[in-house]
Amino acid sequence: MEARYVIFDLDDTLVHSDAVREAFGVVAEELGVERSAMSTLLDAMPGRPAFEIFLALGLRRDAARAAAGRFLSLLHDLDSELPTVAYPDAADTLRALEACGSKLMLSTGSSSARAQRVLEQEGWDAFSLVLGSSRESLKGADHFEQISAETSSGWTAHAATIGDSPRDMRLGAEHGIRVRIGIDRDGDASALVTAGATHVVSSLSEVLPILAAA
Repeated sequence: MEARYVIFDLDDTLVHSDAVREAFGVVAEELGVERSAMSTLLDAMPGRPAFEIFLALGLRRDAARAAAGRFLSLLHDLDSELPTVAYPDAADTLRALEACGSKLMLSTGSSSARAQRVLEQEGWDAFSLVLGSSRESLKGADHFEQISAETSSGWTAHAATIGDSPRDMRLGAEHGIRVRIGIDRDGDASALVTAGATHVVSSLSEVLPILAAA
C-alpha cells in the first residue's frame, strides 16, 4: 500500500458511546427543548459539530457557541460514566494501516482532551495529529488548515478520509480528498453517497483493500 494520509473521525467511526447523545439531551433540556426534538435534529444532522447543531436549533451564534461549550464540558464528565467502546475491528485496522506506512490523523467534533483520553484508553498511539474541536478551532476548514500546515504540498492527492456522517464526506470533497470512505452500519448509504462518498463500507476492516487499490 502506498504511504498516504488517512483522516479518521472518532465517534461512531472508531468508537461508540451513549455519552454524546446524553450530553446533547441535557443541554437541550437546559434550553427548554424536549429531548425528543433534539434526538430528531441529531438524526437529521449526523456528525455535525455541536455549534452547528445548536445553530440549527435556532440559537444565535453567541448562544450556540456557549451551548456547544456546555455540551463539551458535559461530555467530558459523562465519559467517566458512559465510557467509549471501540469497534471490534478498529485496533487491527489502525495497526494494519500503520504497518503499511500510512500517516494517521484524527479530526473530531469532540474536544482534543477527550480525543486524547480515548486514544490513550485504547492504546492507539499511531496518530501523528489529533485535532479536536473548541470555540477557537472547529472540525472543518480549521482542521484542514492545520493538516495542510503539517503536510507536504499536494498531500490531498495521497489522502483518504473515513467517517460515518455525510458531513465527513462533504468536508473531504470540499477540500480535495480523493478517497472518501463512508461507514454505514444502518443499511442506508444514500446520504453518504449524496454527500460525496467514493466508497461505502459496513465495517472498518473493509477500508484496507480500498486503500490498497487506491
